[in-house]
Amino acid sequence: MTNIYRCTPRQIRSYIIDIIGAGLVPFVTSSPGMGKSEIHHSVAKDFRLKMIDHRLSTSQPEDLSGYPDLKSGRAKFVPFDLFPTDDIKVPEGYEGWMLFLDEFNSAPKGVQAASYKLILDRMVGQSKLHPNVAICAAGNLATDRAIVNPLSTAMQSRVINLEMEINFKEWCEDVAIPRKYDPRIMAYLNQFPTKLMDFKPEHEDKSFCCPRTWGFVNELIRGKDITSYHTPMLAGTLTSGIAVEFVQFTQIFKEIVNIHEIVRDPENCRLPFDLGAKWAVICHLMEVVDAKNMGQVAKYTERFDFPFRVLFMRSIIIRHPEMKQHPDFIKQMSVLAKYLAE
Repeated sequence: MTNIYRCTPRQIRSYIIDIIGAGLVPFVTSSPGMGKSEIHHSVAKDFRLKMIDHRLSTSQPEDLSGYPDLKSGRAKFVPFDLFPTDDIKVPEGYEGWMLFLDEFNSAPKGVQAASYKLILDRMVGQSKLHPNVAICAAGNLATDRAIVNPLSTAMQSRVINLEMEINFKEWCEDVAIPRKYDPRIMAYLNQFPTKLMDFKPEHEDKSFCCPRTWGFVNELIRGKDITSYHTPMLAGTLTSGIAVEFVQFTQIFKEIVNIHEIVRDPENCRLPFDLGAKWAVICHLMEVVDAKNMGQVAKYTERFDFPFRVLFMRSIIIRHPEMKQHPDFIKQMSVLAKYLAE
C-alpha cells in the first residue's frame, strides 16, 4: 500500500524551504542513495547559504556543547568553529549558513541528547547560533538495515519528519536530462524505470541500483564503447543482474538510426520497431538536436508514439530552452501541450 505521507524529491525540496522559512528543522529520511544531501545542497545554493555539511554519526557530545576554557578560575564552554555563532559575520557573498546534520539518526544516543539544545534552543554550549543559520537534518530509514538509532520521543517532536520516495519522472527531468546523462542510460531506464532504484534491505549483491550508483555509471561509461569487458566493473556499481542487462542493452546503440539518416529523409527514414531501440533513438536525438536540424528531427519524431514524443519535447524544454521560439518546436507544442503538463 502506498504511504500518502511519502514525498517526491520536488515536494521534499519545497517543504524544506517552507520549514526553514518558519524557523523550524526538517528531518528527511529515505533509503540510501536517493539524493537527500544533494537536495539540501541545492537549496543552500539557491538561497546563498554557506553549506556546513556535518555527519552527526561521527560526533561526540562535546562537539555540540563545546570544550571548557579556564579563565580566572572559572570554566566557560567554547563552541567549535564549525558552528556560526551570533558574534560571527556572514561570509561575503552569502546570506547565511545551512547547518546540515547528515546521518542524524545514526548518531549515538548521547549525541542525539546533546543536539536537543542545538535544534530547539539554537545554542551550542552557552553560545547562541547566528540568526541566519538554517538547520536541516537527514538520515536513512530504520527499515533499510542501515546503522540507525531510533529518535527519542523528545527529538521526534523537535523536528518536522519527512520521508522521501523515488520518482522516476522527476529524476529524469531534474537530474538526468539537465546533466546530459549518457543516452544509453537514459534509454535503458526509460524502458525499465523501476530499475532506477532496486534497493532491498535483504539484498545480497555488493551494491544496488539507485540514483547515486547510476550517477557513478554515467561517469564510468561517458564517451566509451561498452563491451562485456566492462561488465564486472558495472556489476560492482549496480546490481549484478542489471549490470549484465545494461551491457547487453548498450549493443542496441550500434544499430540505431543516426542523425545524418534522419536529416537526409525524415519522412521515410527507417523507424525502430523494438521498444529498446525506440528509446535509444529518442535519447540519441536529445543529444544531437539543434536549431539547424530541429525541423527534420521534428518530422521524424512525429512518426513515434506519444510517450516518445513527449519525452523528446520535455528534454528540449529543459536542455535547449533557447529553442522554444523555433517554429517547429511551437508546432509540436500545440499538439503535445496537454501531455507535457501531466
